[in-house]
Amino acid sequence: MKNILLQVKADSVVTETISNTDATTFSIWFWVAIIEFFIIVFLFLKLKKKGNDLKFGDLSKDKMRNAKKSDVDMDNLMNSINGSKDLYKELSRTCHPDRFINADKQKLAEEIFQDISKHKRDFKKLTELKERAITELNINFK
Repeated sequence: MKNILLQVKADSVVTETISNTDATTFSIWFWVAIIEFFIIVFLFLKLKKKGNDLKFGDLSKDKMRNAKKSDVDMDNLMNSINGSKDLYKELSRTCHPDRFINADKQKLAEEIFQDISKHKRDFKKLTELKERAITELNINFK
């Protein structure tokens, strides 16, 4: 009978210890959160006191001004994104050196094919290579 009472008493001590640990952990994290909050408020007030007049939208306006001044060819960029894959497939099929029997045309086709492989994401260069293939290899594209 004494063993059962001691066991129950031991279990209740353990549960009280766990609940005290949880409360201690909670209070520690609570105070850490309060301290972090005051640090953030302090830094915010410090920045405001400096007279930092840079507003949130000003940064993007500066980037837009610089983007307008840059020499980016947006038409070539959009064509490179959208059309270069299909044009590359078409050119690589039609200009492959194995399609030509004549040794001179085969060497020329090999040069053009290497350029096509080198510039497979540049739409502008691929269109130039297509014109070159039409004139030098006498290829008719559909």
